[in-house]
Amino acid sequence: MPDSSETDVDLRHTGETDERETTRRKFVQSGAMGLAMLGVWDISGVADAKTTQRSSINTPLQRPVNKYSFSNGLIGLLQRNQMWTNALPDDYFSDVQNSQEPSVTTVCCSDSRVSQEGMFLGSLGVDFLFKPSNIGNKAISVVDGERVVDGDFLYGLEKADSENGVVVGHTDCGAITAAYEVATGKQLNEPPGIRQELEVLVDIVDDGLKSDLVNTETKDLEVINQLVEYNVHRQIQFLLDSDAVSEERNLYGFVYDFQGAYEGMRGRTYLVNIDGETDQCQLKQQVPNRYKMFVQSKLQ
Repeated sequence: MPDSSETDVDLRHTGETDERETTRRKFVQSGAMGLAMLGVWDISGVADAKTTQRSSINTPLQRPVNKYSFSNGLIGLLQRNQMWTNALPDDYFSDVQNSQEPSVTTVCCSDSRVSQEGMFLGSLGVDFLFKPSNIGNKAISVVDGERVVDGDFLYGLEKADSENGVVVGHTDCGAITAAYEVATGKQLNEPPGIRQELEVLVDIVDDGLKSDLVNTETKDLEVINQLVEYNVHRQIQFLLDSDAVSEERNLYGFVYDFQGAYEGMRGRTYLVNIDGETDQCQLKQQVPNRYKMFVQSKLQ
């Protein structure tokens, strides 16, 4: 059983003072709600720091929370949920009690380093993002031996009626790495469930290695990052070719870079595909000047 004394974020307070509640509301309403929801700021710490300053003017404000501020396991989950609920405005769920209207359905890799909500600030709109994920950010599933549009993704796009469908790969993807190893001769020694997920990617990676788009005469990581982008293109093309996806949907492909592989800010999503268009010049013409730096490609 977890030790309930492991509380870096204090769970012992069952109530809040009026002053502390007011401070939280002001903090949320000031536009910092997104940071709180993403775990960047400790809401309770802001109020506590303000109270403490009365006794000592030299007491610094609470610093941003980092990953070491939470316990692991069950207590950590409770701490994080406490911060989440404390940050929510009272009416956050008021308009979505009985239905949802997500503007975007996005499929990302399940990798823990990929913040599916964070990259597009999904938490700022309670029903903005419908967000299936899987290893390798696949919009493709195999049913009875046939490749079909992944049901989770299709549900958001068609049943929940999202206007936009988004596929997001990420640098140094483990699933693409595994598929790359298989495509270059390594045996796939994984449980059936994982093997099934990777097999969808192996053919795509193999095609990428044989194409003129991927430079295979470079370091493995560089090859893998090119294949990540190639996979995004193939997922988008599969959606475009499928009768299950309505023609009026907008389809976008991105690569999430948390390693600086695209030589820009870490955590940026780089636009690589719009409705099958992959030419950078063409893509840059479809975004405002201030976002042209978000259009990049590692493919040849």
